[in-house]
Amino acid sequence: MGVIRKQGIQTTVLSYIGVVLGYINVVMLFPKFFAPEQFGLTRVLIAVVSVAAQFSLFGLTNVIIRYFPQFKNEERKGHNGLLGWALRWSIVGTVVMAIALLVLRPWVVEHYQQRSALFVEFYYLLLPFLAFEVLSQLFAHYTRALYHSVVNVFFREVFIRAFTLVLILAHHFGFIGFDLFMQMFIGQYALMAAGLGFYLMMVGQFHLKVNDSFFSTELKNELRNYRWFTMLSGVSSLFLMNIDVIMIGSMIGLGQTAFYSVAFYIVALLNIPRNALSNIAVPVISDAWKRNDRETIKSIYAKTANNQLLIGTLLFVGIWANEANLFELLPPEYSGGKWVLFFVGLARLIDVGFGVNGGIITTSEHYRFDTYSNIILLVVTVALNLVFIPLHGIMGAAIATAISLTAFNLSKYIFLKLKFGFGPFSWKWFAIIGVGAAAYAISLLLPAQTLWVDIVLRSTIITAVFIPLVLVLRLSDDAVAFLRTLRSRFLKA
Repeated sequence: MGVIRKQGIQTTVLSYIGVVLGYINVVMLFPKFFAPEQFGLTRVLIAVVSVAAQFSLFGLTNVIIRYFPQFKNEERKGHNGLLGWALRWSIVGTVVMAIALLVLRPWVVEHYQQRSALFVEFYYLLLPFLAFEVLSQLFAHYTRALYHSVVNVFFREVFIRAFTLVLILAHHFGFIGFDLFMQMFIGQYALMAAGLGFYLMMVGQFHLKVNDSFFSTELKNELRNYRWFTMLSGVSSLFLMNIDVIMIGSMIGLGQTAFYSVAFYIVALLNIPRNALSNIAVPVISDAWKRNDRETIKSIYAKTANNQLLIGTLLFVGIWANEANLFELLPPEYSGGKWVLFFVGLARLIDVGFGVNGGIITTSEHYRFDTYSNIILLVVTVALNLVFIPLHGIMGAAIATAISLTAFNLSKYIFLKLKFGFGPFSWKWFAIIGVGAAAYAISLLLPAQTLWVDIVLRSTIITAVFIPLVLVLRLSDDAVAFLRTLRSRFLKA
């Protein structure tokens, strides 16, 4: 866990800087300076491109992570041309997907024109957005395979959000109109792709020459099969994460998408520890599978589940204890997102609490299971949204998401338990939940204060109860080690 702990801390710090920037953008500035429909447009474009990029990449990002140890060659630059080979296929996939988006436009016009006309108006921005996102994902996963995860976290979490902040302010103060804002909003993803590509050049890892002799017929067949199944898995997984936003935009409008997205973003805080750890852990797991080192995988599975749940519980308790304060900061029309905050937050807590189960499966020889389960759950999610959105609006979408994510993680847990005997749960896992509940209950004893005083006092009480109990009960060895490191550095300083 040494490499994972070190880079995990670095990426977590960058991620939380990104969260602060994202909170300023999504929760404070977008709702205040943009009409809900304009804000909702940015969310729908991101959701559509996130899914479309998975089709374009056709499993390439998973290939890079899983097969990099096989391609790796320290003596020969370029690691047998893995990046160049992946870039070839990504260009083909992007062209095919761009054509598909153009063919689908009449259907989009039919289903979105009435409630989400702005999406139809800016539909063609999807094409350059798709190309930029594909390149940035390709380069980001290659840096992950090289164990240089910090750089892609910087670009995705900090650079994009800082640039968006500049664009929002430029629009608000009248320097750019909304049309130019949207063009530059998409253009920043081109800058991210260029930045990642330049970084690979700087570290001597940007090599596009493909060693065709390395690609034996057997390897080509293996890669093709793996790409097919992991592409389906990636598409369905991204659909599960974005289908609610896409369907809300179609069924009840971009304005409601904006209300949903604010609440959804607030609970996205819970994803940060998982994203930071998985960026480092999944390549390590891939190496462990190559060595058939199941003990390492089992250890990483348990530790990531425990650490992610610990941070996620603290965040969820803090968010829900302050929900009234959070919505007081927003325009009144956004208050309908309260129960979105609860249901999606609970679902995300469950999600992070199951550790890197998906990464273990997709890097193993049983990656097909992840594909099949994702497809089944995608169908279930769409059906649940079709039922709950008409009944309960954006809260219905949140309920559907909660059910889907819970079922998704349970299926992967059961599979890993039956197939390998892996399980992330111990008494510490359940104790963390108990400590979180105790911290929340004690915070309720505080009488209501003025807005910022209430936020500070309530959050302080929760932290003051939660962290000491975690340390006294030794619920996370990594947390204890991290605090010891901080203490020793502080004393030396």
